[in-house]
Amino acid sequence: MIFKNPEGEKIFLLGVNYWPSSSGLNMWSEWSPDEIAKDFNKMRELGMNVCRFFIFMPDFLKGPKEIDTTMMKRLTQFLEISKESGIYTLPSFVVGHMSGEDWDVQWRKGRNFITDSDMIEAEKFYIKTIVQSIKTFYNIIGWILTNEISNYIKTQSPKQIAFWVNEIISLIKALDPEKPVCVGDGAWNPEILGTQTDFHLRLLNKYQDFVGLHYYPREMDPWRHSFTTAFRLRMAQEWGKPVFIEEFGNSTTLASEENQANYYRSVFYSSLINETEGVISWCLNDFDFNEKRPYSHHPYEERFGIVKLDKSVKLAGLEFGEFRNVVDEICSKNYIKVENNVGLIIPSYYYYSYPYLFKPQFDKWYDFYLECFSLLKRSNIDVEMVIEPAIELENNDELSLEVVLDPKHYPIIFSPRMKLLTKKFWEQVIEYVTSGGTLYYSFSVDSWVLDWDKIASVKTDCKFGVPDFRSENFLEITVNDNWGHFSKGENFRVPLKNTDPEFSYCKILETTGHIIMIDQFGHPVLSKSSLGKGQIYFATYPFEILSLNSLDDSWKPTLGKIYKSIYEESFQDQDFQINGDGLEMGVWKSSDGHFYKVIILNHSWDETSGIFSVNNRTLEVKTCSSEYETTSPGKHRINFKRKGVCIFDIQYIEK
Repeated sequence: MIFKNPEGEKIFLLGVNYWPSSSGLNMWSEWSPDEIAKDFNKMRELGMNVCRFFIFMPDFLKGPKEIDTTMMKRLTQFLEISKESGIYTLPSFVVGHMSGEDWDVQWRKGRNFITDSDMIEAEKFYIKTIVQSIKTFYNIIGWILTNEISNYIKTQSPKQIAFWVNEIISLIKALDPEKPVCVGDGAWNPEILGTQTDFHLRLLNKYQDFVGLHYYPREMDPWRHSFTTAFRLRMAQEWGKPVFIEEFGNSTTLASEENQANYYRSVFYSSLINETEGVISWCLNDFDFNEKRPYSHHPYEERFGIVKLDKSVKLAGLEFGEFRNVVDEICSKNYIKVENNVGLIIPSYYYYSYPYLFKPQFDKWYDFYLECFSLLKRSNIDVEMVIEPAIELENNDELSLEVVLDPKHYPIIFSPRMKLLTKKFWEQVIEYVTSGGTLYYSFSVDSWVLDWDKIASVKTDCKFGVPDFRSENFLEITVNDNWGHFSKGENFRVPLKNTDPEFSYCKILETTGHIIMIDQFGHPVLSKSSLGKGQIYFATYPFEILSLNSLDDSWKPTLGKIYKSIYEESFQDQDFQINGDGLEMGVWKSSDGHFYKVIILNHSWDETSGIFSVNNRTLEVKTCSSEYETTSPGKHRINFKRKGVCIFDIQYIEK
């Protein structure tokens, strides 16, 4: 973990973003230290240890070389209050955007915030003055440059943004080399979002020490919504810096208080399972203003708090204390996370624009890969991203990152809708398989798979520019042999579409691979073939594209059974397993190997059940946070509430 206390001990950050309920964004001009002290005491009572707060630039920076001395005194007082309460802080310097509105200094007069030399000098003066004044406060645990500055500065060059970030962070590091620094852009980067923004994580991570995620997902699908936390963490982690959730939450104008708490709980535990550095919610307090902006035009912003106007605590606020106990035990006992991950390939065209590609018929790539990730996670499979390096043509073909495909690290790699891989990475994938790895891939129209006969042991009937469709509305699939979680002769249905080339299938003329499943026409649906020491599973239908575009959820767990059957061929010796739709499990091991902590989260909005298996006979359940039924030796049935959590403590026993 990147965050540490003065004694050098690791800290998991858990807290809130903060404005007082009486003033909102006008905290510094409508100063109320008694109220702030009460709020910090409330944070501590609820189990928090950190507060992200905002040095509101229009209040502090009155001119290019003029800092308001009254505001500086209030900033010092604010930090004294937080220190007395035992709460760490993360100051954010530049609030040019907040809660649905931009907030500018009056004297800027349209000058470019990150390229104008006079503006940069003013910003450096502002930040230098503040850092020099408050850096000795031990309860400042890190620095954050901005709040969602991408909204404030609008369109810029990625290189200009990276230059500005380097300039400002270098200044802070020169003044205070010990504390980590983050940009504060919300990590709204193409490497995470799949859309071309000007903030490139591959550039900014050269300068920042950690990445802070902001997200407020809106989804048609509850599974994609719930797995957004894990997806964004895993997408960001592959770029080489620690990641934490800097801002998440939901307004109780948009959800019930009970479901706000359910959502908080799912974010807390899924983020822990997926190895975040901390979680900070938006925000502590509810507000109630008449004409105060931005709340006058964004009134739903007034109910994001976990503390109501009457100072009573919403149910979401009570989740902090429960979660605090869990993370404190993991940190204090130096538990080590146990990983059994598969790889999910994210092609470089997801985040990098190559010239003159075929114009895609379908471009919802963030939704698509979130769907693929969610399908795997629903199947109780741990997932790590395998991000293809981009060949940066503007940088003499320099690769955007280095990736090693080692079968020992990723026994299985999934490549749904395999398409548009670069030649160099394609060769890496083939070498990975021949060295003993397992590859699953599904068909994509206009696929760039080289040497179909060698890779998938098939001869196709694909035509250039002419997709193949079935006229039927459903695919009737039959299992040929007992395999994985399927029995010979088992049948299931998959809904089909024929309105877009992306829904087309790969017509097979012949195959020498082992056919696991066929459709009602006797056509191969899933086959398995060998390549060197490894094996390849090929799905002739674009299952994952069909899944993304289907509101019928009934068939998707069966798709998950395919993934899990492949998974269990390579992961046969796990100490623990969980079986149940949408159950996510994290396992931590004590340094001496005698104790385990197992956390299982139900991502569903419905009550459900699952079977937790302890496969190692030298291990037994010591305690459990929920009632469970032992159905057979090592098998335990658990009933989960909606978004419920079950925690097992497991101990080693001498035989």
